[in-house]
Amino acid sequence: MPLTIEILPYYLLVSGDGLGSLSEAQQHFRDLSALLVTERKAAKGVRLLIDLQRARPHSPEVAAHIERVLPMLYREGDRVAVLVQNTSIKVGTKTSHNPLYSDVFLSREAAEAYLSG
Repeated sequence: MPLTIEILPYYLLVSGDGLGSLSEAQQHFRDLSALLVTERKAAKGVRLLIDLQRARPHSPEVAAHIERVLPMLYREGDRVAVLVQNTSIKVGTKTSHNPLYSDVFLSREAAEAYLSG
């Protein structure tokens, strides 16, 4: 299942097994960007939990697209928690996320605590 976006009471949840193609990635980030604009109208910043525990590695083309999009997607006041499977993925994922508004976690409880802080 590609990534899905759900609106939960306290945050947005992105989950699924990954983005299989560049066109899937482009559509996902268009959808997410539009939702973030809407959510920012209601609050100073958005809270987003990205659950990648079931995600497969992306192709180099998709990974490059994600690297280009992430810096443009989030704003000051946002808080993004990324949930991954293991420590080695956590280390690699941290390098693509800005520590001013994002962190990477191994447990959902820790990710949700970060979002509420």
